[in-house]
Amino acid sequence: MESPSYKKIEQVYKATHISYESLPLTNSGINSKALAESKADILHTTPFRSYPSGVTATASKRHEYIRWSEKDNRYIIEDDFESEFSVSTKPTETLFALSNSDNVIYLNTFSKTISPSLRIGYMVLPKHLVKTFDDKIGFYSCTVPTFMQYVLTDLINNGDFERHINRVRRKKRKELSFI
Repeated sequence: MESPSYKKIEQVYKATHISYESLPLTNSGINSKALAESKADILHTTPFRSYPSGVTATASKRHEYIRWSEKDNRYIIEDDFESEFSVSTKPTETLFALSNSDNVIYLNTFSKTISPSLRIGYMVLPKHLVKTFDDKIGFYSCTVPTFMQYVLTDLINNGDFERHINRVRRKKRKELSFI
């Protein structure tokens, strides 16, 4: 995992007795030498804007992560919070989109894009992991009220969510142009 990283990620790994390595961040992403020398099978990263450092992995660094993951059946856990609000006219490609190996687990939330009080997160799993997920932890109940799930589904399906994201991006670009 990246170092520094969001403290809760580290706490979850410690609480579940999962061993991990802290890989130092540079101004372009995870240090290449540290990643290459890592004995890890899984890379947990927030490539868009690592918290708390604010580092965004460069395009070449993202491709390095993908190349790393393609060796020895490795996986990437991509925590992609807040990337929807990139002010770039061309959105940054996610690791999930870049990978052809079906080995990226994609995490995101609607807390930043809609409202902090809307505590709905989601995960996109590679298809071959869905059954394992269901068998091992599928018994957990969803704590998001059904009504909220229906409202969110409607926002996405009728295009309102995408229009909202685009409005916020335009506003942020305009604000940056005044700086």
